[in-house]
Amino acid sequence: MKPTLSPLKKIFMKKNQIDEFVEKNFKKIDKNFHKSITNFETKYIQQFRAEVKRLKVFLHLINMESDDGLSYRITRRMKTVYGYFGIIRNLQMQLKKINEYAGNSADNTPVFYINILEKELEYWKKLSHDFIDVGYSFMNDKQQIMALLPDKLNKKSIQKFVYYTVYELNSFAGRTDDEALDSIRKFIEDIYYNYEVINPFFDEREKNFLNKKNMGTCLGLFDDFRNECAAVALLQTFGTDKLDEREKQLLKEMENEWLHRKKDLKNKVVAALTSRNMKATSSQEFAMAGIAS
Repeated sequence: MKPTLSPLKKIFMKKNQIDEFVEKNFKKIDKNFHKSITNFETKYIQQFRAEVKRLKVFLHLINMESDDGLSYRITRRMKTVYGYFGIIRNLQMQLKKINEYAGNSADNTPVFYINILEKELEYWKKLSHDFIDVGYSFMNDKQQIMALLPDKLNKKSIQKFVYYTVYELNSFAGRTDDEALDSIRKFIEDIYYNYEVINPFFDEREKNFLNKKNMGTCLGLFDDFRNECAAVALLQTFGTDKLDEREKQLLKEMENEWLHRKKDLKNKVVAALTSRNMKATSSQEFAMAGIAS
C-alpha cells in the first residue's frame, strides 16, 4: 500500500509565494510601461512586453489549478497595451531596417513608403495615448488578477502542466509551416519562463530535451524569424499603388532579399528544433500520465 502524502507535501507553491511572484512582476511591468509610454523607446517597449509575457506564461502554469484551465489571465487592458506596443515596435524596427538598407544613398531610399510608415507610427502612438494615461498605475489590474489566484500550486498541477505542454509541443514535431512554428514557440516559452518552478518534475528524457540553454538559443532564433516575418508583412501591406515605379521596384527588391533571409532563418529554427530530437509522445503514454481528457 502506497503511503499517502500530507496536504503540505503536495503543495509546491503557497499562496504567499504566488502573490510574491505576481507583485514583483507588476513592479517591473509598471516601471517599463511608464518608460515606454513617455517616448516609446523600443528597448523599454521590449522590456514591458517581456515582463507581460512572463506573467502570461506563469498564469498558464497557475491555470492548472483551475477546473477549466482558463481562469487566470492578464486583463483586457494589459492585452490591448501589449498589442499596441507590439505594433509600434514593429513599425520602429521597420523604419530602422529601411534606413539601414538605404544607407546614405538617395537612390535606395523609398521616401513615400517611409512617410507612410511614419504616419502609421504616429497613429498608433496617439491611439495608445488615447487608450491609456501616461501616469496610469497597474494597481487595479494587479488586484483584479490577484483576487482570483488560487491558494496554492500543487505538485500534481505542475506535473499536469509539464505533461500537457510537452505533449502539445511534440504534437507539432515534423511540421515546418509558419503557424506550427509559432505554436511551438509559445509552448517553448511556457517551459522556458517557468523553468525554475517546473524543472524538478522533468523525467530524464525531458531533462535532456528541455535544456534551458538550448531553449534560449531556439527562442533567440524564433525572435529573429518573427522579426523578419513582420518586416516582410509590412513591406507587402504598405506597398500600395500610390508608390511610383522606382519605389515599387525598390520595395520589390527589398522583399525578395528579405524573403530569402526569412527562409534562411526558418531553416535555422527548424534545424535547432530537429537537433533537440523531438519525438511525439503517444496518446497512450499521455493517458497513462493521467492528463488525457
